[in-house]
Amino acid sequence: MKLITSRIIADNAKHAKLFAERARELGENPEKYKPPQIGQKIYDILESYTDPIDEFAYAWGSLTHFSALLDIYHDVADPKSREIIEEVQSDVEEHLGILKDYFDNEVLTSERRKRVEEVKMIADEIYTDREDEEIKWYGA
Repeated sequence: MKLITSRIIADNAKHAKLFAERARELGENPEKYKPPQIGQKIYDILESYTDPIDEFAYAWGSLTHFSALLDIYHDVADPKSREIIEEVQSDVEEHLGILKDYFDNEVLTSERRKRVEEVKMIADEIYTDREDEEIKWYGA
């Protein structure tokens, strides 16, 4: 579990750095970005979980949602940004594979599988709510 967690966290930090560097190259200041308050809900719920299976299911929901966003971004990105997105997409696909292997080996009852699906949906709903809030910013 520690290896899975440390790998995903390390790659997320790498992704943040890649995106921040690219934003600077495009003339933006990534430090000026302030996430909407609803974003805090993402972390509050994650902190409420005490079962690693719940935490990994939440990560799965987050990663699948992020993966769909990356697909959209990729379609409209300039060539250099597209390369960065492809690198991140590759990592996200690998993370999902690692989590799938974990679930295949650790989630052995129908009750646990049902719980995993519930938590995945919770994560997706929260990330959707956050995007809905951010879309308002982009439209303003």
